[in-house]
Amino acid sequence: MVNSINGDDQQDGSYSGDEVQASHARAKRRIVALELELDTLKASSKKPRQSHTTVNRGRAIRRLVSLYNNVEDLIAEYDRRQEFATGNAERESDSEEIELTHDQHRLYSSFEELLEFLPWLKKEILHSEADEFDDICKQLRKGADGARGDDTANLKPEIVVWLTDLFHPVEPPLRTTTKDDRGLVHDVTGRLICPAEYNWDLQSVRDKVRDRDALHLVTAHSWPLFLYQNFTFDPTDAEQGLFRSSLLVKAFKFLFTSPSSARDIEEDSQEVPPRRRSSKYKNATKNHVAAILGLKSVTPRSIAYTAVQVRFALSSVGCWRNVDGDFNYEQFYNAIIDFFEVVPGKAAKKRVEALVSWWDRMVFGKNRQIVLPAIVIEKSSVARLMAQRLEKEIPSPSP
Repeated sequence: MVNSINGDDQQDGSYSGDEVQASHARAKRRIVALELELDTLKASSKKPRQSHTTVNRGRAIRRLVSLYNNVEDLIAEYDRRQEFATGNAERESDSEEIELTHDQHRLYSSFEELLEFLPWLKKEILHSEADEFDDICKQLRKGADGARGDDTANLKPEIVVWLTDLFHPVEPPLRTTTKDDRGLVHDVTGRLICPAEYNWDLQSVRDKVRDRDALHLVTAHSWPLFLYQNFTFDPTDAEQGLFRSSLLVKAFKFLFTSPSSARDIEEDSQEVPPRRRSSKYKNATKNHVAAILGLKSVTPRSIAYTAVQVRFALSSVGCWRNVDGDFNYEQFYNAIIDFFEVVPGKAAKKRVEALVSWWDRMVFGKNRQIVLPAIVIEKSSVARLMAQRLEKEIPSPSP
């Protein structure tokens, strides 16, 4: 006996009209489901090419790892140390210790940063063939240089808007399409890239700087004024306000969070309220650069990268280069990293940690990830309860 969908019994084995219609409907639904499943399989099979994926991963390198060293340089330093540690390097005696220069320490620190943001690369380093790994490095370099180039191009016009807001009115006006009128030839950009210890407000100083007087050269041995809070330098405390410039924070947020978020930074050195302006960047990008790169906290190298980009945007140089007149960008970049990573003692380390925490608040606000110190966790109510419960389990001594 066969039961129909409407509950009527069909004694002769034939199907009612409702059963036939129901069967057709089920078949159609099944066909639609299979078509959707097929479309899903086709879509999932269209994965990006490995080379394209590697290029995208490389966009983190210049920004977060090393602006001037390539992946090959970092891995070469790693290999050299591994060879020495395993006894493959030649040495005169077993007691001989490896002698490392300051630059080699920085290079290896860059390698550790590389694995921090590209952890998958460790497997490639250990197991890939030479030709295959060479291709990976080329793709990473392509992505790294592409990201740097994009940031340079995007910052070029935007920084003019910020300077106009900060120093309004800017005379003569700076143009967004060219850099010919920037650098030392303009009083605003010249003041910002001038060594902090020079008094740019004096006409005699400006003339000597522009004439490349031997005692007034613009080099990476001096901190540019744009790095300081309120663009003010205290010769009795050169660390006061360093790397707390609103212009630097604006640039960081522009490059790493979203262009629109850069407008949220409170201006430092302004005599009149900044002019309201419309922006082509209406909404913050949900998946901003920092999230894509895995940057959850501001790092010294990301600050150094931003500082170099700002300095280049303020200059009159049209194309990317390592040296601008007497100013060496690579030396400037390394000096910033050393400020954060090479500290003379505990007091300096605490000041650096406080500075990085300040950056985290400025960039990521209250939503930033905060790692609790172990001592705080040990004193928490949860930890106290666990300890107290454990004490209660210990039997008291018999009388």
